[in-house]
Amino acid sequence: MHSAIGRGIEQQYCKQNWSLGIAVFAVGLDMLLIHGNYVYDRYRLSLALVAFAALVYLNEGNLKSLGLQGRPKQGWSIWVTTSLKIGVIITLCIGLGWGLWYRMGYEIPFHFFEPRHFFLILPGSCIEAPLQEETIYRFVVCVSLNSLIGERKTIAISGFLFGLLHIFYGNPSPENLLGGLFLAWAFLKSETILIPLILHSVGNLLVLLSHSIAWYFLLWF
Repeated sequence: MHSAIGRGIEQQYCKQNWSLGIAVFAVGLDMLLIHGNYVYDRYRLSLALVAFAALVYLNEGNLKSLGLQGRPKQGWSIWVTTSLKIGVIITLCIGLGWGLWYRMGYEIPFHFFEPRHFFLILPGSCIEAPLQEETIYRFVVCVSLNSLIGERKTIAISGFLFGLLHIFYGNPSPENLLGGLFLAWAFLKSETILIPLILHSVGNLLVLLSHSIAWYFLLWF
């Protein structure tokens, strides 16, 4: 895979250094905000917007390099089938991981909520979080790193940071690392931020639905 993401400043070392500095600053400050319990807050959104604007400026508005295209490189249909296949694999890995965790004698930290809270949680989980997190941990990180270290290392770093972010959230679940790796790969492969943004939003929606449905099972057992 030779992704066009971040290639707009390739061989321009001054801009690459500035881009890397923006990524380090954005990720570091975002995690500090999370540590300070600013989970869905205007400060995080402002940080994401400023970092976004700075990278657009450094890349001189090169839409292909920035992944700001309206259509994935391979077309939409292939991403539907690919996402379903990867989703099944991730689900199986999560089930296996939690099964081993349970067999080792540890309690699985499920989070349930009453269905009446669903629409209160929905905007933050399925709109605000994907926008903030995909802007920083996919757009900023991947655009800044890809031309410097290549696709594989960029995917690994983006996935690791995404998993670390969720540890700060208090949600150290294995699907966050797996999801972060998949979303970074999807961004570099599709060459549009729309793919990870949509997948992140849909993934969070499915998690909310499962937690809401599980609340009824608690009443029965």
